[in-house]
Amino acid sequence: MAMQQMTIDLWQELKHGLAAPQSANLKQLCELLDWAIAQLPENQQLEVAGQAIEQMAEIYALRFRLLIGIWEDAEPPVEEALPVLDLEALEAWMRQSMSVNLDALIEQPKSTRNRKKPIFDDTDSVVAVVEPEVILQIVKQIEADEQSRMIRQIAGEEDPIRWAATVAQWIQANRSHQPISLTNLFRELPMPWVEIWLGLLLGHFELEQIGEFYQGEIFVTP
Repeated sequence: MAMQQMTIDLWQELKHGLAAPQSANLKQLCELLDWAIAQLPENQQLEVAGQAIEQMAEIYALRFRLLIGIWEDAEPPVEEALPVLDLEALEAWMRQSMSVNLDALIEQPKSTRNRKKPIFDDTDSVVAVVEPEVILQIVKQIEADEQSRMIRQIAGEEDPIRWAATVAQWIQANRSHQPISLTNLFRELPMPWVEIWLGLLLGHFELEQIGEFYQGEIFVTP
């Protein structure tokens, strides 16, 4: 019985709101809707909520149109009305444009230095033809130096050269000159992986991958 009464109250309030949107309490309608659908079965909650929200949106629209109509029909009080001035009566008091020539007051600065044009000798030229192979070798060297610098910067205050020496000593002591898999190296050496990697990169070890990219194995040769 209480559930039916709340639902009836909801529809009655919505009906009153549609009839008099300017006096409808929209916050109270939302609270009443929450109470009403909370008492309904789950399969009816969405239907009732949709119908109620549709009517509340209509109340919003009606209130908006009503307020806009009141605002458009309202006339400003006489004391607040803005005066209308005749443009022709103001032309005598209006300046259309104004220009001032200041060229006579501006003096160009004079240089106190005696500028001399540089004299070039034929022997001063530094342009020369460089072979493409030489340029490529220089670029590769720059890239290698930059890579080494970045690795050292990542290492921070650590000693990657010592890591490389430790890796080399372990390989020589345990595997002679035979390649060793990177997995075994990680497992056998009591060092963090990042130290082993940096030691391999800076120690000029040969890394060779055998097999597929994701399933293959990497071998290290000193």
